[in-house]
Amino acid sequence: MKNKFKALWLFAKIICKNDPLYLGVILLNALIDSAFTMVDVFVPMIFINQITNPRPIPDFLKLILALVLGKILLDLIKRVSSREEFVRRQGINDYLTFELAKKAMDLSYENIENPHTLDLKEKANAAINMGSIHNLLWCLREIITSISTMLATALIIINFSPYLVAFSIGISLLIIVTSIKESAFTRKFDLEIVDVNRRFSYYFSLIGGPHYQKEIRVYELGDLINAKVKNYLDKMLNQFNKRYAYEANMGAIKIFLETILRFISYTYVAMRTLSASYGPQITFGEFSLIISANENFMKAFQAMFTETGDFILSLANLLPLYDFMNLESDDKRKLKKAGDFESLEFRNVSFSYPGSDRLILDDISFNIKRGEKISIVGVNNAGKTTIVKLIARFFDIKEGEILYNGENIKEIDKKSLYDKISAVLQDFSIMPFTIKENILANKAYDKEKIDKILKEISLDEKVADLAYGLDTYMNKDIYENATDLSLGQKQKLAIARCLYQNPDLIILDEPTASLDPLAEAKIYEQFNQMTSGKTAIFISHRMSSTRFTDKVLVLDEGKIKAFDSHENLMKTENIYSRLYKSQAKYYK
Repeated sequence: MKNKFKALWLFAKIICKNDPLYLGVILLNALIDSAFTMVDVFVPMIFINQITNPRPIPDFLKLILALVLGKILLDLIKRVSSREEFVRRQGINDYLTFELAKKAMDLSYENIENPHTLDLKEKANAAINMGSIHNLLWCLREIITSISTMLATALIIINFSPYLVAFSIGISLLIIVTSIKESAFTRKFDLEIVDVNRRFSYYFSLIGGPHYQKEIRVYELGDLINAKVKNYLDKMLNQFNKRYAYEANMGAIKIFLETILRFISYTYVAMRTLSASYGPQITFGEFSLIISANENFMKAFQAMFTETGDFILSLANLLPLYDFMNLESDDKRKLKKAGDFESLEFRNVSFSYPGSDRLILDDISFNIKRGEKISIVGVNNAGKTTIVKLIARFFDIKEGEILYNGENIKEIDKKSLYDKISAVLQDFSIMPFTIKENILANKAYDKEKIDKILKEISLDEKVADLAYGLDTYMNKDIYENATDLSLGQKQKLAIARCLYQNPDLIILDEPTASLDPLAEAKIYEQFNQMTSGKTAIFISHRMSSTRFTDKVLVLDEGKIKAFDSHENLMKTENIYSRLYKSQAKYYK
């Protein structure tokens, strides 16, 4: 409950920040709805009294004209304010969607890789897309309408009989308890169905998505995917059937209670109309007024609790959004700017990924100085890529130190660090932008510089052959005139992006792992030539880069087994010499 109040306070601040007038519009619409109800309560009495105890025709016509003009005015105000409320509510929904996306971009990388964070983001996004914000704000309006209607009708009924008010409240409370149980069941259902629906949607998307179509056809995976889709669909249908059965039972109980309330209320008011035995006799017009007031009081009383329950339910559905917005973002402290690269040192660094006890790096120490080139090699899962993630501060270590120019890397501003360090990652991505935008990233356009880099990586002819050249988009799903480069060409584009940033330290983290050894060796040699005079780290489980680097760092099961030049390591029997000899035939 404490988190719900915090979430409510957060959304209230968001609403006031994004649209300070929105709450005023809600209040206006709520009072207009209540005013319409009270007009409808009094109108039948006016006509009945005119029949049973007529007033002068001119006075009656003036009253009717005032009522008609009043309703027309209210209707005009309601139309304008309702439209205004809808537009403003949609604006708040869009603003929250934007804030969700912005928060996702500001999260620390550690959070991004956490499955719990991904699930939380999915639920937060689902809460917005399923209309929880709309429901929350709509319920707020209905609660205000119900309270104002209750107060107005209660004044009428109390003057007639306080006992009738008490009886209506008693039965209405029973109906409310039933509704609360139904809402609790619905909330539990909504939370449970998210995970099933997420898996169903994922497998369903495989059927029509382009990414897996070759494998689906070649290996005849269609039946297997359909079976998984059907399994999750059956689970969802079974849960929906249980929900609808429960809601039907609760609905039957509420109808029974409402019938009892109306029967007793109508009977008592009718007896007071026909006789003075049960209290002061009332007119037929007053009969209509009290019955209508009591009916609307009962509806408003129930609606208040029902809408309050739905309000709490919508707020609960928005808790994942609140929790997601409160996740740790990247460090926003004002840290030191990274100077020109002079040295990088790992000092007794041990590291495990969050949520795991397995040591990926175990007490490793090494350093690299300006102008040096080193290769980091080892079998798969030796911890090579983890070193890159720690240098880029995707994760912060808890044991040991990483020193940039002698300063703890945690105390250096990430943005300035990325100006000095750039990497071509193992699982690199080409964005759905133009070729030019992919290369520039956040740098200014320099045509000569781009042309030089494209020529160095042998991508200039391919770009020149494209109808739009550098302005060709890279995603055919979005742009009709886009191109789809081969994997090798995309790797070269990723290298071009890295080189264009002109960093002091360049890291090549196995982006060529899918290529054959000779092709990989050729790319590494080209990259070595293009980075002449710069500091570079080459990472691979193959030995294609080790012959031209100054030193080779050999990793095995998270430990450093050797750190020396290729020539020195080949003089003795060790894990590196064995790996190199086993692969040497590929590089002859």
